[in-house]
Amino acid sequence: MRENTSIQSIKVWIFPTLLSILAMMIWNDVSEIKADVKALMAQSNIDKTRIDNLERALYKSSSLPTPILPKEHAMLTHYAILPNKDIYKKQKYEKILL
Repeated sequence: MRENTSIQSIKVWIFPTLLSILAMMIWNDVSEIKADVKALMAQSNIDKTRIDNLERALYKSSSLPTPILPKEHAMLTHYAILPNKDIYKKQKYEKILL
């Protein structure tokens, strides 16, 4: 009977102790997850603000009139084949920006 009572007393002390340790571990994990979520939310707000600013800058610049681009005029190149099969360049190709 004496052994039976000592085992019972050990069981009475071990179960709440293990339960308390498990609860502390779970609480620690939940607290860590909360801190990570808060950090991610703060970073998300920063990123959203940056995206909004970039969109504002893009839409503002797209509403401005486009600058007048210069017209390109190209002159054609003419080639002549000589009897000795050399290519003679008569007029060279140029792009002239006006």
